[in-house]
Amino acid sequence: MESINLLHWFVSAAPVIVLLGCILLFHWESFKVGAVSWFVGIFAAYFFFKAGPRLMALANAKGLALSLYVLLIIWSAILLYNVADSAGAVKIISGVMRNISDDKMIQCLLLSWCFSALLQGIAGFGVPVAIVAPIMAAIGFDPIVSVAACLIGHSWSISFGSMGSSYNAIQLVTGLPGETIGPAMSLLFSAAVFSTGFSVLHIYGGFPALKKGAAPVLATGALMSFMLWFMNKIGMAQISTLAAGMSGCLLLSSISILKKSREGKIPAESDNKMSFHSAASPYYVVIALTLLSQIPAVKSALSPYYWGLDFPSVSTVLGYTTDAAPNYAKIQFFSHPMLILTAAALFGAVIYPKLGNCPYGSAELLRIAMKKTSAKCVPMSAGIATIVMMALTMTDSGMTNYLARGVAETFGSLYPLASPFIGALGTFITGSNTNSNVMFGMMQYKTAAALGKSAVLMAASQSVGGSLSVSISPSTIMTGAANVGIGRGGENKIMAATIRYWFVNVSLIGLIVWLVGR
Repeated sequence: MESINLLHWFVSAAPVIVLLGCILLFHWESFKVGAVSWFVGIFAAYFFFKAGPRLMALANAKGLALSLYVLLIIWSAILLYNVADSAGAVKIISGVMRNISDDKMIQCLLLSWCFSALLQGIAGFGVPVAIVAPIMAAIGFDPIVSVAACLIGHSWSISFGSMGSSYNAIQLVTGLPGETIGPAMSLLFSAAVFSTGFSVLHIYGGFPALKKGAAPVLATGALMSFMLWFMNKIGMAQISTLAAGMSGCLLLSSISILKKSREGKIPAESDNKMSFHSAASPYYVVIALTLLSQIPAVKSALSPYYWGLDFPSVSTVLGYTTDAAPNYAKIQFFSHPMLILTAAALFGAVIYPKLGNCPYGSAELLRIAMKKTSAKCVPMSAGIATIVMMALTMTDSGMTNYLARGVAETFGSLYPLASPFIGALGTFITGSNTNSNVMFGMMQYKTAAALGKSAVLMAASQSVGGSLSVSISPSTIMTGAANVGIGRGGENKIMAATIRYWFVNVSLIGLIVWLVGR
């Protein structure tokens, strides 16, 4: 194998460098950043890596197919959230969560660590921070603390959140089956569950809070970690964050309610016509349909109904070959998360107007939710599609492989320590763990192969590092700042508050990966 040429290595990294520069220096919107980076990738692939027009056409077609798979999940998840939000259901769910405990430390853990993770399991894409941080600020938490605690607290839940969009992306890019990569990711995330819980305690009250809150974090963290692993083990990764976050909420809530009962404090009656369970009913539908789709007999009966494209093997002039990919980014018609989420959204649109509180009829509620979803998702979708096409162009032309070889030669046996930080870079650049997995998932896979390390472990490290790094993503920080009314420049204070916890948490994952992979 020829040695790495420095010029070609920098050329292989050029699309990523341009992506980073456009975001950090020019603050461009995602669709502009994606378009420019994609063009740079095409240019580099054609002139330096000798990828012909046919190869690049097929690579970009793969990118569009993969984008469609991911975007269908994103659109339907946000539609479901907007139906619930427009009907007033999210406000009711949030209010119940807020009134469970009088202990500010427990409130902080419950809202920023557990409830925000539950919301990530349902919608994601900035929704948990947008909802929970304002609630915390409204009940007396400092605005900076509110945003920082939410950013750090829910960062463990990203990869399996949003009905598993990031988890699906790492599978599709690397070709690793869910039953292999899922449990590995969940075990790594167990460390992140505990570290983010303790981080939230320290954000809230420093070392005294760490001492006081150690027991609830250990108990709740153990339950959430187990649920995350268990749901992956039984093949229900798409709702593992939802299940873990819900179990954490239930445990902390039960402890708080029991404490209130012993103290003779009876929770105040709500004047809402819609109950908590009524408000949450579409999400119960998500859980029920997901469970139904995983029953072996049902899964087997529905498996023949899918859409997928067959891509042939292709090679560059320099001899780099990409294997054939049958049924690439296959969409199962009756078990893809989009169908489940859309069914739940339609159920919500029908049921909410009948339950009270909702100011709209079913048709109007659905129309408003669709309008909000379109306004949020159209520009984001263009950015995701171009970034995914850039990543597939880099992969099929051999650029990603070349980049990985250079990184492997530079870091050698210490590469596992850096592995989660590469996932972190992707999330910081794009604001999305899904995009990070698409950009760097194959690079991590190939680097592991070059070093003789576990590809499963390295791919898991990629996604876990990317997940934890949502806590320092500029776009997510800006979402949180805007929703609690922090003025311009406040984003820097939030970043300063989260970055040290982020570094410790990601370093912990790197250390674990290095020790396990030795």
